[in-house]
Amino acid sequence: PNPTQANAGASSVTMVQMTAADQAIVKAIPGNDKCADCGMKNPQWASVSFGTVFCLECSGVHRSLGVHISFVRSIAMDSWTDQQLKLMKCGGNQKCAQYLSAKGIASGTAIKQKYESDAAQLYKEVLKARAEGRPEPTALVKKAPRSNNSYASSSAGSSMHGGGMGGMGGAAAGKPGEDPNGMERLTGETDEQYVARQTRLRDEAKARMAAKFGGGGGMGGVGSGGGMGGGGGRMG
Repeated sequence: PNPTQANAGASSVTMVQMTAADQAIVKAIPGNDKCADCGMKNPQWASVSFGTVFCLECSGVHRSLGVHISFVRSIAMDSWTDQQLKLMKCGGNQKCAQYLSAKGIASGTAIKQKYESDAAQLYKEVLKARAEGRPEPTALVKKAPRSNNSYASSSAGSSMHGGGMGGMGGAAAGKPGEDPNGMERLTGETDEQYVARQTRLRDEAKARMAAKFGGGGGMGGVGSGGGMGGGGGRMG
């Protein structure tokens, strides 16, 4: 595999494609022989966030949730960091399902409802702690609902989308030639900054749709999470 440098200098993070040995380890983890969400055999996609694997169709639904909920990678085609591989090896479909089941989330729950639940968000933090050798959290630390506020302002104040979004575009990290509006992580960008940037880009896309088609009742659904999210899944 050809390694790529996510960052430059002493703090560089090397991203490489999974070796055949790593793929075998991940696929041998209990529950990983089938899709975590629909049960289809031989899944080829993964959620780094939850350490689970799933089929192509379910990967599209995961992508539609946004990277702040589920960060999707191809097991065979995408490049991975060591930390992402650790999360996959510490996770597994069975572990995730058992944890959520103990919190009252059944395995047959719809993907959006399942992974946007507080129980699933707490499991993400538990998995991170396991991979980093830290004590596992027992409660979810609630953050200020910034994304909710921006969604509301995008809907209510779509006429303001021009200046507001343009001003935020240049605030991202990165080097010349890197796309601050793309899916790839920028040089020097932390996990929180990456998630915040991707969330902002989704909000801005919705605001542009609302401005383009108007805020009328009929077209409101076009700029909603379902319409835009589904498109993101198909493109991925």
